[in-house]
Amino acid sequence: MFKKIVASCCVALFMSGCASGIKLSNYKELDCDKKECEVQPPDYILNKKKPKVAILQMADVTEYQGKLSEPGTESLTQSITGGTGLEVVERSQVKRLFEEYKFKSELSGEVDPSAFSKLVKDVDFVILGSIPTASVGAKFSEASSYTDKKGKSHYIAPSCTVSAEAVVNVRAVSTTNGTIYKVFEPFKGRVSGSSEVRSSSECRVKDPLQLVLQAVNNSIEKAKDSFIDAFPNFGYAAKTMTNPQNQKDRIAVITLGRNDGLKAGDKVVLAKYVKSYDRIKKSNSLSIQDVGEVKISETGLADEQSYVQIPEEVADDVTVGYIVKTKADRSLFKKFGNLLK
Repeated sequence: MFKKIVASCCVALFMSGCASGIKLSNYKELDCDKKECEVQPPDYILNKKKPKVAILQMADVTEYQGKLSEPGTESLTQSITGGTGLEVVERSQVKRLFEEYKFKSELSGEVDPSAFSKLVKDVDFVILGSIPTASVGAKFSEASSYTDKKGKSHYIAPSCTVSAEAVVNVRAVSTTNGTIYKVFEPFKGRVSGSSEVRSSSECRVKDPLQLVLQAVNNSIEKAKDSFIDAFPNFGYAAKTMTNPQNQKDRIAVITLGRNDGLKAGDKVVLAKYVKSYDRIKKSNSLSIQDVGEVKISETGLADEQSYVQIPEEVADDVTVGYIVKTKADRSLFKKFGNLLK
């Protein structure tokens, strides 16, 4: 599959002619350009598909004894679905997959990440969430009065301010290698409101669960931008070419272009998958290692392809199969998300 995709990109390259900014006649395919990276990109990158994620039931370890779990999971699902560039697996399918592979999570939401590698054919990432803390409170304010600059007196009735706070922890696990892909900073949410009361005895939270659920939702609303940053648009180097007169002068055709919101002059990050061995767990794992930024020299090749100049300092290392990534256009996703509402 990988070689077929590379071949199609090569055909498009030579049909494109000379691109502005890069004089293609200066470059040829040398022996160094026939090498492929040690670790090929996953299928969703090769096929330009949205990463498919399965959201596991959120763990509620607060005093509410699981009552926040279902609505919290639903809120997280809606937030991620509403324009983050991710494809969210339906809850019923997630349940079926986890029953099929007999996954079980503890009350704390702890699951061995390596177990998720069994899901690699069905999903790319598993999202784990937990609600470690959630609290409510009420504060009574006595009646007061004051006189303004014009000498007019004002009376402020006694009031009650109720509030709720919640913290939501989220992490993403890659099924490709069974390792933690991203641990997000805790998302914190708070809601509050005031109303007049006659006495302190009336100052209380009438519906603690409903109030704390609002705080949980506010926490999760903050997750969307973090997910957009954590899951940028991915492509890969489909072909490299080298200047025979200077083998530090190399270019690459990448599978990101106009359809990904790119234009000439934009920067993307060049990266690669790296294998590592955990001597404690006695197992291999993969991680993404950034190599450096490269500038889009030309996006006219095709809507899903561009030229980049490979930096001289990494020119000896870059091969076909290196990945490129760019942060998603957040404003575009927000517009798309609004259309779904």
